[in-house]
Amino acid sequence: MLGSGKTGAVGVPATASQTRRQVIYQRHAAALYRQAMLMLDDSALAEGVVCDVIVDECAVVPAQEHGEGETRYRLARSVFRRCQELAAGPARQDRRPRRPSLAVSRGIDPGGILSEKERGALGLVLCGGLGYVQASTVLGIGPDDMAALLRTTMRRLSIAPAGGDAEQG
Repeated sequence: MLGSGKTGAVGVPATASQTRRQVIYQRHAAALYRQAMLMLDDSALAEGVVCDVIVDECAVVPAQEHGEGETRYRLARSVFRRCQELAAGPARQDRRPRRPSLAVSRGIDPGGILSEKERGALGLVLCGGLGYVQASTVLGIGPDDMAALLRTTMRRLSIAPAGGDAEQG
């Protein structure tokens, strides 16, 4: 999936760029995919978003400039923004109404009751690993509003019916 990207800075051996890409992929891809799936509910789009974000990260930011926390923040923010763009695009608007997938319905949003904003907030915090203050910056709301949004969302999920699927995974 990621083997055909650009090699990074001029003069840097391809193996260094590939190694960096592999490290970023191994550390972050699964969480970023869960975040994208929560927001988009489309596995092909989610995979494409993660691939694009990781390749962009490797092409733009040298590995030694930032710590792990900064990398996690940047990747989660990039996935959030890319998912927002895709969800708002005309191709997404023409599709059938959004129905939660089995993976999402068994996981974070069992009844498919969350709004896009709530899914985005949970994706940033639960999947992206951001604190509520960092997530509030990405969403463009104050930390107090973010804390209230998360509390309300978690309360709604705690009282929501578990969905109609009797099979548990």
